Amino acid sequence: MDYSSHHASGAATPDAALRVAVTLWEGGLPCQVEAFEGEQLMVALKRAGLPLQAVCGGKGACGTCKVAFPAHWGARLSPPEKRELRLLTHLKAKEGERLSCRILLSSELDGLDVEACA
Repeated sequence: MDYSSHHASGAATPDAALRVAVTLWEGGLPCQVEAFEGEQLMVALKRAGLPLQAVCGGKGACGTCKVAFPAHWGARLSPPEKRELRLLTHLKAKEGERLSCRILLSSELDGLDVEACA
């Protein structure tokens, strides 16, 4: 599957385009994903064709959209809420792992590096 950049086909959007650098855990090659300010990271990753299950549809209830961030990005991300923390604990998530449906993209996250499950 091709995970190359997604470009909206002439559709205008009021939100600024952001870039998200994605590396697949299963040895995939790094790629760039187009994302928009204010959208969930999960939406951008799925739109680009990345294989996230996201069984609950982005409600933060299943954990199948879990991704990891390098340590230097951790301080830029908003802290996880109680519900996400409980689910991450249940999933035995490692340091730097978060649910992509709980990450809202903003200009502060332009160029965000994320590792997604393949």
